[in-house]
Amino acid sequence: MTDNRGGAARRRDAGATRTRLLEAARELFLGHGYSAIGLREVAARAGVDVTLVRRYFGSKQRLFTEATDVSENTEEIRNAADDAVGERLIARVLAARRDVDAPLFALLRSSGDPSVVARLNAQLDAGLTRNLAKRITADHARIRADMVTALLLGIGVQRVLLGKKPLASAHDDDVRAVFVEAFEAITQLPQGAPRGSSQSSLRASR
Repeated sequence: MTDNRGGAARRRDAGATRTRLLEAARELFLGHGYSAIGLREVAARAGVDVTLVRRYFGSKQRLFTEATDVSENTEEIRNAADDAVGERLIARVLAARRDVDAPLFALLRSSGDPSVVARLNAQLDAGLTRNLAKRITADHARIRADMVTALLLGIGVQRVLLGKKPLASAHDDDVRAVFVEAFEAITQLPQGAPRGSSQSSLRASR
């Protein structure tokens, strides 16, 4: 009988190494941007030899592309109900504040590179703007959807990249409540019943 345990272990080790490299890449790209980071820095952060980075990803561009993939988030937003999509959108941004390897914000940090700008625009358009615009029945649907995107990016930049107070230190429920108010006004898509904790927390902070 053939013993496949050795092969399975190698696959697990390879998968773990690949995951570690992606996590290291996201953290470094988020902190320093695409142009400032090379494969050696990623390898050092992950604690592996640089040859493994080349073996698994081939190039820095491919590593960056995989490390900043937001397709999973895109599906989550696309499948959200019309009366819950605003909550789902802000939830992603609030979660990213506590996640140093947030792919979207690694993209934003690297937006000085023209190829990154093109990819970021394409991902935002395909994953958010067009999907949201289809839900909006008010006039200028694409402009309204782009305004929501701008608001989300602004919140993320101030909280994740700049750490600007008071937004960076505000309670998640307060940020969520204010965003949903703005989202409803811009899109004219009523969201679910207000959260009691959000409303009471917001009133207490005023």
